[in-house]
Amino acid sequence: MLTEDFIGRILIVVVTTVLAVLSFIALLFHFNGETPASILAFTTKIFSVTLLLLQIIMTTARLPPKGTAAGVKPRIISVAGSFMMLVAMFLTEPVDSELLQVVALCLILVGTASSIFCLFWLGRSFSIMATARRLVTTGPYSIVRHPLYVCEAVFVLGMIVSHFSAIMLALGIIQFLLQFRRARYEELILRQTFPEYEEYAKRVPMLVPWLAPAPALSSDTEV
Repeated sequence: MLTEDFIGRILIVVVTTVLAVLSFIALLFHFNGETPASILAFTTKIFSVTLLLLQIIMTTARLPPKGTAAGVKPRIISVAGSFMMLVAMFLTEPVDSELLQVVALCLILVGTASSIFCLFWLGRSFSIMATARRLVTTGPYSIVRHPLYVCEAVFVLGMIVSHFSAIMLALGIIQFLLQFRRARYEELILRQTFPEYEEYAKRVPMLVPWLAPAPALSSDTEV
């Protein structure tokens, strides 16, 4: 049956596969190990390909949805938040500074590696859209409610440093705001689907460890 979840799964797998192939080609043909930046870039590419392959696996094997955010707006925000920085890369040029590139690549590497860990822990509950499949509250999800977005923020910060410009900075800020709104949509559908989410939200911060937890949205909250 051609459900929305099935169509979304196919589209995500196709797009992610294309990105993985392009990243793998770059890995094969663009390695120059003469500088620290090139070695870091090569290592980052390996982690990027690994993350994309893991996304393909988790998307293919993900659990059926128990609840999904209604309306077009959450879907647009989810897609834009996921792929905006790819667009930003084509609109800007890397800065001509090896020091800044090393700093940027370190941030990107940390963000990518930690994203792999969080995605592996999230497992078959992974979704691009705001969808409830299974409530995960252990591992990195016992530290903050949205650790994958925190890791992505580190990655985005690295991209901003690497391609620093007014356009990249603006797009980075927009991407952060989109991801925050995306997380709030997820909070809403998770709370509606899993009654125990309210207690989880009371004891675990949303994005920043050790801060007082922000409450999950109630069903009648405007987002």
